[in-house]
Amino acid sequence: MRMPLPFTHGGDIPWSNDTYGSLETFESVVVMRGRLKRHDELDGKEYNPNVQSHVLSHRAMMTANLSSKRPDVFVGRKAELEEVRKRLLSPECQLLTVIGLGGSGKTRLAVEAARDLANHFQDGIVLVGLQQLSRSDLLVQTIAQALSLTFYGEDETETQLFKYLSDKSMLLLLDNFEHLLASAPILSEILAYAPMVKILVTSREALNVQEEWLYPLKGMNIPLSTYATSWQDYDAVQLLLYHARRVQPAFDPDQEHDSISRICAMTAGLPLAIELAASWLKGLTGTQVAAAMQNNLDFLSTTARNTEERHRSMRAVFEQSWKLLSEDEQRVFARLSIFLGGFDSAAANQVAEAPFSVLAGLAEKSMVQVVSSDRFAIHEMLRQFGLEKLAAFGETEATYTHFSGYFSQRMAQQEAALKELDQMEIMRSIERDFDNVRLAWEWAIEKQLGNHLHTMLNSLYLFGLLGGRNVEVLLMFQQHLEQIAFDRPLYGRMLVRRWGFLHWWWRQDFDEALANIEQAMTIAQAEDNPFEIAFCHLIAAYALIGKSRFTEAVSHLETGQALFEQLDEPYYVCWVLHRLGVAYGFLNEREKEVAYTEQSLMLARQTHNRFALFICLFYLGADHFLRGNFMKGKRYGTEALDFAVATGHQCQIAHAEGLIALCAFYEGDYSTCLASAERSRSVVRDVLPLIIEPYSLSLLVLLACLREDYDEAVRLTELGNQHPPNLLGFQLSYWAFAVLECGLGDPKEARIYLQKMIDLSDAEEYSALIFGMVPCTAYVLADTRPEKAVELISWVHAYPETSLDWARQWPLFDRLQSQLQASLDTQSFQTHWDIGKTVSFEAMDLFIQNEFHTSNGVVIEGLDQKLLTARESEILHLIAAGMTNPQIAAALVIGVGTVKTHTLNIYRKLEVTNRTQATVRAQELGVLDI
Repeated sequence: MRMPLPFTHGGDIPWSNDTYGSLETFESVVVMRGRLKRHDELDGKEYNPNVQSHVLSHRAMMTANLSSKRPDVFVGRKAELEEVRKRLLSPECQLLTVIGLGGSGKTRLAVEAARDLANHFQDGIVLVGLQQLSRSDLLVQTIAQALSLTFYGEDETETQLFKYLSDKSMLLLLDNFEHLLASAPILSEILAYAPMVKILVTSREALNVQEEWLYPLKGMNIPLSTYATSWQDYDAVQLLLYHARRVQPAFDPDQEHDSISRICAMTAGLPLAIELAASWLKGLTGTQVAAAMQNNLDFLSTTARNTEERHRSMRAVFEQSWKLLSEDEQRVFARLSIFLGGFDSAAANQVAEAPFSVLAGLAEKSMVQVVSSDRFAIHEMLRQFGLEKLAAFGETEATYTHFSGYFSQRMAQQEAALKELDQMEIMRSIERDFDNVRLAWEWAIEKQLGNHLHTMLNSLYLFGLLGGRNVEVLLMFQQHLEQIAFDRPLYGRMLVRRWGFLHWWWRQDFDEALANIEQAMTIAQAEDNPFEIAFCHLIAAYALIGKSRFTEAVSHLETGQALFEQLDEPYYVCWVLHRLGVAYGFLNEREKEVAYTEQSLMLARQTHNRFALFICLFYLGADHFLRGNFMKGKRYGTEALDFAVATGHQCQIAHAEGLIALCAFYEGDYSTCLASAERSRSVVRDVLPLIIEPYSLSLLVLLACLREDYDEAVRLTELGNQHPPNLLGFQLSYWAFAVLECGLGDPKEARIYLQKMIDLSDAEEYSALIFGMVPCTAYVLADTRPEKAVELISWVHAYPETSLDWARQWPLFDRLQSQLQASLDTQSFQTHWDIGKTVSFEAMDLFIQNEFHTSNGVVIEGLDQKLLTARESEILHLIAAGMTNPQIAAALVIGVGTVKTHTLNIYRKLEVTNRTQATVRAQELGVLDI
């Protein structure tokens, strides 16, 4: 008779005690394509009804026609199912063991694979449930019962089983074998006697016989973050949604998106854990379930009446696996549980006294997962279980302290390599263990292990800087500053490194930074620590540049350079040289700016300082772009991208792609521009999008406008509405918005964006931006000053720059020319067309600046342009009012560096050296009325 199996989805089959008891009343049957020999047909002997098999407390479970209609839909595991099928169909594979942690879905996968292969075995597929079997010596009788085979005569039971199977084409599915490993050799004998028989085993531990093929089963695939796209395609999500809808018909996955991702992450895709979590959704929200699961192993349990005891909770599942370990294995596993995010064999041996052989044994028992050739991990929920056992052994504090010491020494050993040729390999090594490093750091902070903190501090700083983890490391330093008051030298070292990432942040309190750095300098000087003194000078220079105190920054940098050279620290000399280039750039000494940057680049190549290499290449590329040498800018950007890709630094990749896209646009290479801009956006979405995304987003808007796909351009601009309008790169955004407004037929809005574009731009940037502004200006002036618009259009067509190709290929620009030609008389049009062809770049630059300079939205008039520009006069008035550079920058919504540049130009033109002299001199010349 047919007997349905109580299948779950992706998890184990929950054999309940009631189910096992009911089997006593059923005669076993087998799925067959052909005829099954009866017991009395074996070897021609008569059937003796008086010879019975051993009586078992529970009869063996077998399948009831696996080819019949499935009781449930099989959820997920398509790749795993295909791999198991492929192995079973391979002629070389006779014995396949699916091993995995309890609750990982071994049984369900094996049954599904067996169903799919029913037509490949003429004599059928037999499922033998072994969970209730308490003695290894009863394995043969249990398999025989599943075959409805009754033993008779004097031959040994093994021999009779072997003879019966000898000519069969059959698949035996032996479920839950882990407690019967002593009987594993019998399976080898079956295969020797029965060449057409294949055996599929599920077990928490490998059988370790020669014929065995292994298939380790891990958790279902899960979304890597709550931002993952197509998140419902993940197996773990599908399984959770299936069970959620069973218990709560009104469950809305769109409303529970974040909680679903969190639940899947906390279960690490373990099917039974997902099913247990979903069972609570009949009374709780997903958010409540996720919160209750956090560090609470006992929450994952069920009160379902027909669920077997061993599957009623994750703790019960883990306890069963725990009992299969020896006492030594239990102690080692408990120690290994402190590792976060995995570990290698060296760390396991040093911290947990776990030699490779023990690790291999734990992996065979599915307590440890093999990630790669020398990388292991423990399922997060099982890790929590192990930590409880570690506490029960009374070894928690000693193990964590040993763990912290190990990783502090490991980080110290890697510090030198972070500044050498093997930098990338070391970076990847630290990245793999960063969770462990952070845990070691936090333990050392909590227990005031100053020696551990000193040992790992500088390498941790370098890793954060070079690996794009600067925000995380910065917070680690900042959050624990008050806790390390017990060690003043350590406090000083951490204080200055807390501000060591200042130059990568677009907003900071530079006054606080300088005060902290001065405090760290005092501590370093008291300790007579020359390296720390030099480091303080370097970081002070970063803050001073942020404060526009460039001359002071140069002084600090020169002192730091001398100290680093005495200490033979070329790595840090490289950074000093780069900052000197930046400082001299702000001081308008371009020759020194380029010379120091190129010296830094040369030293970076010599010292294999890949991060500094990228910074120097990007800086030089951006400089060439701003000065109109787009080909050279793209060349530097391409080389910078090569290094960024090699290091895997996502932020750098996005920056380099953005620079390449910019240069390509100005060169008229729109296909390269589109590809680089899209790559930059795809990379940057999770990495500082406020700083980098405006570049790529703006270029995509411009390219859409050139195609006159203004609907797409509007959609893209809406994506940028979240960004504040005063960040680096927004002059490009405003240009894109101006072009779009022209396309949408709104010259007033276009003018506003062009004015904002000028306000956010340094004087030295105009040479690059002017090529974007002139065509838009022609559109803005077409109705009110058509003759001037004609001159601008003529200049665009006549000026020999590929940077203007975008306008020449813009259909709207051609239509504008035709409209103006139709509205003006022929002679007037031609006169102004001829004028436009003769205008120099400098004259056009000056016209654009004067046209769009504003003060609170009002165009400034009446300035003597022979002496000061509009912006310079505006800044001069604010200087005379007593405002500081930062206050002026805030009032005009420009950078402090821009204010400094204009101030220096004012001093030069007025032939003075300070603010007071400038005010007096300007009044004497009649250009300042106060």
